[in-house]
Amino acid sequence: MVLGCLIVLLCSAGATAVAVVDEVHTLADALSQGQALNLGSGALANAGWGDPETLLLVGNDQRNHTTTTPVLPHSNEMLLVRFDPSKPYISMMSIPRELMVTIQCPNGPATTRLNYALTCGGFTTLVSTIKQLTGIEVNHVVEIDFNNFKRAVNEMGCVYSTVDRRYYNLNIGTPETDYQNIDLQPGYQKMCGDQALQFVSYRHGDTSLVRDARDQDFLLDVKREYGPTLVDNLHKFEQIFGQTVQTDPGLRSYSGIVNLLGTLISSQSLRVRQVQFQVNLEPTGSNPCSCDTATPQQIADSVHAFLYGGSAVPKQSTAKTAHAVHSKTAIATLPLVPVPSSELAQAHAFATGFPFTMEYPRVQDAGGSGVPVFLRNYLIHAPGGTAYPAYVAVFDTGQLGQYYDVQGTTWTTPPQLDSPDQTVNVGGRTYYLFYSGQHVQTVAWYAHGAAYWIHNSLTDVVGNGEMLAIAEQTVPVAVSAADVGRARVSLRAAGVPLRPSPQSTTSTRQTIGGLAGVLTLLALPLLAFLGIRRILDLRRARVQLEATQQVGTRMPSFAAGPVPAPGAAVGRVPSYPAATSYRPAAAGAPRRWSEPRTYSRSRLRRPVTIVALAVIVAAAGAAAYVLTSGRHASATRTPRRTAAARKAATIPTVPVAVLNATSTPGAAHQLAVALQAYRVRISEVGNVTETRPPGTEVLYAPGERVQAERVARLLAGHSPTVAPIDPVTAGAAGSGAQVVVVIT
Repeated sequence: MVLGCLIVLLCSAGATAVAVVDEVHTLADALSQGQALNLGSGALANAGWGDPETLLLVGNDQRNHTTTTPVLPHSNEMLLVRFDPSKPYISMMSIPRELMVTIQCPNGPATTRLNYALTCGGFTTLVSTIKQLTGIEVNHVVEIDFNNFKRAVNEMGCVYSTVDRRYYNLNIGTPETDYQNIDLQPGYQKMCGDQALQFVSYRHGDTSLVRDARDQDFLLDVKREYGPTLVDNLHKFEQIFGQTVQTDPGLRSYSGIVNLLGTLISSQSLRVRQVQFQVNLEPTGSNPCSCDTATPQQIADSVHAFLYGGSAVPKQSTAKTAHAVHSKTAIATLPLVPVPSSELAQAHAFATGFPFTMEYPRVQDAGGSGVPVFLRNYLIHAPGGTAYPAYVAVFDTGQLGQYYDVQGTTWTTPPQLDSPDQTVNVGGRTYYLFYSGQHVQTVAWYAHGAAYWIHNSLTDVVGNGEMLAIAEQTVPVAVSAADVGRARVSLRAAGVPLRPSPQSTTSTRQTIGGLAGVLTLLALPLLAFLGIRRILDLRRARVQLEATQQVGTRMPSFAAGPVPAPGAAVGRVPSYPAATSYRPAAAGAPRRWSEPRTYSRSRLRRPVTIVALAVIVAAAGAAAYVLTSGRHASATRTPRRTAAARKAATIPTVPVAVLNATSTPGAAHQLAVALQAYRVRISEVGNVTETRPPGTEVLYAPGERVQAERVARLLAGHSPTVAPIDPVTAGAAGSGAQVVVVIT
């Protein structure tokens, strides 16, 4: 039995190995269709099987011609992707192409935009510049240009993605329009090659952070839509990948692909986390190259977040926060204002004759309250070709290039709403939450035979509490125009809910299964030993039986004559082999290994023995379950007490003032909301006009350094500096300010 199981396992493993080797060779052949990237020796770091690996994805903006002049090779997008099986996420971080760096070009150093590195020295210079800037070693490089990007999207079958706002430009040769043509309507929609390229390559009217986030969002939509069917269409995607991208020579070799596959297999269950590169967005013309800048500390913080996930984030229940939004016991005030009655009237007129119930929010982000809402109704076509009515309402956040969308459609199974990260029930409605790292990216719900959702801005600037509150206040449009604006809007509050950390829970079935697996593993060697011993015993018995048969054919007959007396002389007696002289062992004497075994009915087959063994196994299983449950319960109780004690030790006992020294509206208010979630008392929220170094500062009055350090520990993710308070800040924070947090 054991030998048969072993043969089956070996055959299965052999078949799997042959299939894997065949797929590796197929992928290597597919990637060999194009020309390999030219990288110098030692430019890329080596990685073994299953080791962490970093990939550099480069979008090359090289084109034959544009409306003006030809475009030389330069990196329109530089996206680092980190696969580390020991971390809970796959990290993605775009390095801004406008970042000011010193590039060691072959013809001499140049201080200019990072994307010039590809132009002046090729991929070797680009990789070395990124390593010099960040310290990150790149293992593989994948490059795709504009034309191949369109081809890849079309051959995949197009991609469903969210266009966050109205994009339009018609290049008529004037300075104001002298950039690429684009014409995209907002809303969740199917985008093919031309539209997808316009969306990811658009580089005007917003910031480099928004542009990089737009590219990452589109890639995540591709993963969300085609990831589940990748195995079923593996050869198709291999061909698309091989025909549209160029890779380094390491990804064209058998060993390089095998090692990368080992890392991907170990990371297949991980979610993707978008990491924002910290950069100072400089005004156009503030430096010769119109570059953005980043301090060494900002670069170090970005790299740390990319490689290690950043500082630990306090745990907070999103479900509890959602209920706080709906209840009257609010813990903070959100930056939300009621939607004007004129906007509600516009929504009511827009919904007249609509084929399904339109829901519209009664509150909006305060930053964009003065900007009109863009409304659009359209048809969205599902993969089967069925057209579903849909609408989108685009809300401005007041920040450049940042918009959030409220949408609805009768297509209730769009790819975007697959596999929510969390489900909460609030106010009689079930909300499905989708996260990007710790940020709520989408809040969805189902009602009136349709699906509705709120999609955050490209860089998730709308806080998690705001997203939940807006969703709770999104209700059907009034039946009549006279009812518009009559309902009193109650702005409830919430803290900043964070993504729930996965907790390992062990069910009864898993415990029993684990115990059975352990017993099986322990029993297999014993069964193998007994089986081999039985085979050897049978082999010896067979040899002895053959020898006995030979002796029987050669032994003379003694039946005719008397038996000689002991010691008497007899005639010639034939000699027999020594193997025939067997004597039974004396009673109680140990049996030698060479002696044959006499088999009888095994005691293990007796009913009493079987029942006893069953009782023992059941008792062992019950004991293992009790011990496992006890350890799990203690493991869940002890951290709660430890976390509570730690939290009490880090909460400051004095009021804290929060000041904003940046140009971003509402930054101090958002940080104050986050601090109030830790039960920190906020004494003042305001602005300070003094020019200060970038970062977050925690300033303290004489004798309050301990309190300031407690606040700094709560803001560990911002890497704050702790220093004594200066007169200007003290004046801005108000008399008697003891601890002040300044966002710069």
